[in-house]
Amino acid sequence: MSNNAPIGMFDSGIGGLTIAKALMQRLPQESLCYLGDTAHMPYGDKSPERLKEYAVGITKRLMDLGCKAVVVACNSASSNALDEVRAVAGPEVPVIDVVSPVVDWAVSHNPCGEFALIGTRATVQSGLYDRLFSAKGGKVTSLATPLLASAIEEGFHNGTISKAVVEAYFADGWAAEKDAMLLACTHYPLVKDEICAQLPSQVVVVDTPAIVSERAAKVLSERGARASAKTQSDRFEVTDWTQAFADGAAHILGTSVDLFEVPWSEIQ
Repeated sequence: MSNNAPIGMFDSGIGGLTIAKALMQRLPQESLCYLGDTAHMPYGDKSPERLKEYAVGITKRLMDLGCKAVVVACNSASSNALDEVRAVAGPEVPVIDVVSPVVDWAVSHNPCGEFALIGTRATVQSGLYDRLFSAKGGKVTSLATPLLASAIEEGFHNGTISKAVVEAYFADGWAAEKDAMLLACTHYPLVKDEICAQLPSQVVVVDTPAIVSERAAKVLSERGARASAKTQSDRFEVTDWTQAFADGAAHILGTSVDLFEVPWSEIQ
């Protein structure tokens, strides 16, 4: 496969664009192919079986588009469908998730730390973060925050995110004594300022997009698969075109993007 082939990415909506933006900054010579499965958004409320179905279909789509790597830019899918994504991608196509790089970073930077985590129900109930932290001697306290991703998806582009949604999840101070906060949903960095306002200044909010983009760069370098120059435009697809996604994407990436609608019936 050519080193100039695109990096494939997917999420249920705009959240994964936080990873895409970080990749664009870290690897400006690379081309991206992003698929937002807006027809099935949000992923956080879906069953593991349904998440596997969606992830398999999307990965097949990215393989059909000739992607040289796949970034699962969604914690719910990374926590529940990573084996299935890898099986479809095959041994020659690296798959980068958004869970293991963050756990590795957190433990390496604070080996004896106690970590707080907020994420979707699908992510928290999977128990993946708990297992990975436990295997490395770390300790994490997790809270499912099911209302947050949908609120961000609907309102981020026009600044109508209600601070009350964020405040409600931290009202009892459960995270105040932790060393660091993990935002275990790629949507959550979009309201990082609001989250930081609910935490004491000593609680570090981990920068997931930067960590994942660095892992992607490392994996591609190790495989000798880095592009030397950008030879094609980035491509952004959605399974259901919405103005909210278009506006949110422009807000996150700092420029308008051409969205191509690919109905789910064409992906299955």
